[in-house]
Amino acid sequence: MGSTFQYLTGLNALKQLGIPYRQTDNAALAVFHLQNIRKSFQALDGSPDTYFLAKSHAAFPEQVEAVLSAKNSRVFLVWRDQRDSLVSDFHFSQRRGGHVYGGFDDYFRRRGRKILLRNCLQKLSWQQIDDPRVRAWDYLDLVDNFEQAAGEMMNFAGLCGVDIEALKQSVSIEQLRRTKKDPQGAFFRKGGKQNLGELNPGPDSLKTIEEIMGETDVQKIAADFEREDWMRIMLFGRECREAGARKAVHWGLHQANGIRYLRRNVLPGLYKFSPRRLIGSKRAT
Repeated sequence: MGSTFQYLTGLNALKQLGIPYRQTDNAALAVFHLQNIRKSFQALDGSPDTYFLAKSHAAFPEQVEAVLSAKNSRVFLVWRDQRDSLVSDFHFSQRRGGHVYGGFDDYFRRRGRKILLRNCLQKLSWQQIDDPRVRAWDYLDLVDNFEQAAGEMMNFAGLCGVDIEALKQSVSIEQLRRTKKDPQGAFFRKGGKQNLGELNPGPDSLKTIEEIMGETDVQKIAADFEREDWMRIMLFGRECREAGARKAVHWGLHQANGIRYLRRNVLPGLYKFSPRRLIGSKRAT
């Protein structure tokens, strides 16, 4: 769930074996249109000989339930140290997302806390699931011991005969930058262990990070996240509720190619000219 790395590992394994595959309703997964997720996943049970691929950041228990509505499924979870995820998102949001921050503390106050809350909610929700269709790996095992971790994934997926060494090469940082046209590493920046200390987080940020990571109450984490996510909730409704008219519009926007191009290629560039981010840029220099 969530990681581009394990998604591409599965995708490239299917391509290597020449096995045809289909996508689920990716727009529904992106905006968590729960009814459409369930509807899309009905196709999995109706086509047991077809491989379907999906990538999701399902975090709320209601979203987990929707993902598991497909009986004939395998869910691959890859967990990463939350501090490493913050470092990656700090760089990603500036290099590809168009944000400008006056250092890590500014990032954490404006974006990072929300990212951390959602990541922790995702892990807590899935850790409550005891289901043979669900299995978790550590991200660093995929990076540092790919042969073993990827071999376990292939066995879990029921894929036999995969050339693991060739698969490893196909998902290397260098290869992904070439095939995904990302020569500067805006998306595929750097794998492996990160160093939060290099970003000079202040004591208040570090304290909050430890407090959030130590929380075990799913409902509290969910409520804290929704307080941070108030603007999207106001526009499109709550992620963990059945879709209404607002979320249906959100789902439609994600399906439209023109809107997708605008969201991915135009808005990040315009985002840099936000007065708030120009102020942050000046503070950082």
